[in-house]
Amino acid sequence: MSSEHDDRDPRDDALNRKLRLLPSAPGVYLHKDAQGKVLYVGKAKRLNARVRSYFQDPETKDPKTRALVRKVADVDYIATDSETDALVLEDQLIKEYRPHYNVRLKDDKHYPYLRVSLGEDYPRLTVVRRIQADGARYFGPYTNVHAMRETLKFAAGFFQVRTCSLDLPDPSVDRPCLDHQIGRCTAPCVALVSEAEYREQVRQLVAFLEGRDRTVVDELTTRMDDLSRGLRFEEAATLRDRIRRLETTIAYGRSLPGLTSDVDVCGVVRDGQDACGVVLRARGGRVLTTHHFLMRDRFEEELPVFQAQLLREYYPRAGDIPPLVLLSCDLDAMETWTDWLGRLRQAPVKLAVPRRGARREAVEMAQKNAAFKLGERALQDTLHTRRVDPGDVALQQALGLHRVPETIECFDISNLQGRETVASLVYFRGGEPLKSRYRRFRIRTVEGVDDFASMEEVLDRYYGKLAEKEEAPADLVVVDGGVGQLGRARAVLARHGFADTELIGLAKREETIVRETGEVKLSRKSPALKLLQRVRDEAHRFAITYHRLLRDQRTTASELDLIPGIGRIKKLSLLHHFGSVQAIRDASPEELAGVRGIGRQDAINILTFFEEQRKTQGR
Repeated sequence: MSSEHDDRDPRDDALNRKLRLLPSAPGVYLHKDAQGKVLYVGKAKRLNARVRSYFQDPETKDPKTRALVRKVADVDYIATDSETDALVLEDQLIKEYRPHYNVRLKDDKHYPYLRVSLGEDYPRLTVVRRIQADGARYFGPYTNVHAMRETLKFAAGFFQVRTCSLDLPDPSVDRPCLDHQIGRCTAPCVALVSEAEYREQVRQLVAFLEGRDRTVVDELTTRMDDLSRGLRFEEAATLRDRIRRLETTIAYGRSLPGLTSDVDVCGVVRDGQDACGVVLRARGGRVLTTHHFLMRDRFEEELPVFQAQLLREYYPRAGDIPPLVLLSCDLDAMETWTDWLGRLRQAPVKLAVPRRGARREAVEMAQKNAAFKLGERALQDTLHTRRVDPGDVALQQALGLHRVPETIECFDISNLQGRETVASLVYFRGGEPLKSRYRRFRIRTVEGVDDFASMEEVLDRYYGKLAEKEEAPADLVVVDGGVGQLGRARAVLARHGFADTELIGLAKREETIVRETGEVKLSRKSPALKLLQRVRDEAHRFAITYHRLLRDQRTTASELDLIPGIGRIKKLSLLHHFGSVQAIRDASPEELAGVRGIGRQDAINILTFFEEQRKTQGR
């Protein structure tokens, strides 16, 4: 047994006992840390074999699995009757706990659906964010909201199904709304269409959303011919124009050559921790909608893990599941996934990984779309976050840094007259302050004035939290000080796994830049030095501001803090008006009520407080 495993045993006797007692049954397991937080949720065909495998031969595991195992202090499990039940339960627990180490969506949000309320006498078409078991038909989810809006606009206008909120047939209105006047609704609210005729409109709408648009065209064409034979030429011409409009819309849809049945095509691509999955929803050989999901996994797992997560994310909320789903790669326990999808559809579903032919070409099309979406998102992220300032470039060149320091964080230690040592952290991105990342610290463990020890405490607290969150420091870390501060900072960074972080010190005397390889002096006109000075001065200003806040809190602390309803602002207002607590104590009700911000009840509270104080002191 390895030394790494030996190091765990004294601390983990309870965990080892639990591992020995795991059942040989399918189920779900939960890795937890010492605080009981769920780190990872997984499913297993045999719980005992799968869970124990994490803790056997740790030196053979990849670095991220070793990092997970080091944090595991407890393992919980739930045994199930089958692997399919375990798959369902795993999905529920991942959504509940959102574990740090599971694959998850980068944009975890509720996508919209088109809902047709078939349970109503006069169904309506609306946009919703959740599926409910209410007898309605749901189409989606639409990850492209613009495409959904275009579909809604066409469907409502063409089939003239209402989108209003009226609870028909109960409420009565005097006249139809604007939707009827512009040809988007047949106005069942004022009985301009019979219930049977309206139901036929809804039936055709559902057929269109299901992808059976050729059926709708054929029905409308038959209806047009009947009108012509009945010499109702004006109505036939109107219907002819509608048919042409529908055929034009159908022609815009992308076809999948060689595929004529209803099928979903799933393609997944990955780039490091990031991946994108795409579902092409094809009906009758034509792609109706394309859904994409951006995912992230800290383990950088292989494609089957992302493929499984795509199914897990999409199908529980899919409004329509076809009998055939094509995948871009094989999954572990394929029969379990087949059974799971069959339960969701309440009918058999076949999963297949095509190797050649039209089906393979369709999967490759889905993968190309996924690659495009992943690249598009990466470009957006780069454009959004990468804001390089000329000073950043000059700083890289002057200090010989490995990369342009787009982000800089700077620490400053400050104390006034040996009291109340505090520290500040300021964060710059693209040469500009990012105040949401500012932090301030009160020194907890250092007695007296010791800037070296204070700097070490602050850095240890800050980078310890970053390491716990698995977040990275800024591109460049600046400490206000010289070689001593730099040495303490480097030791802390190395202790928390950030040994490669670029680090410099900036001494106030002669504005000398201190590196571990020696000192660097830049021209007073250098944009690099000016950027560093601006960062350092901002850190110093932020620390001084914190000092003043603490000093003001001490200065204004008084008996007034004990009066109900008198907070900091009212207290300062009273002191400013009267000049002292004694003057407030001697003030009349009218004088108190004349102070800005002091209401009648405040004046009563103040008078009552001092009156009770006088009674107590007089005893």
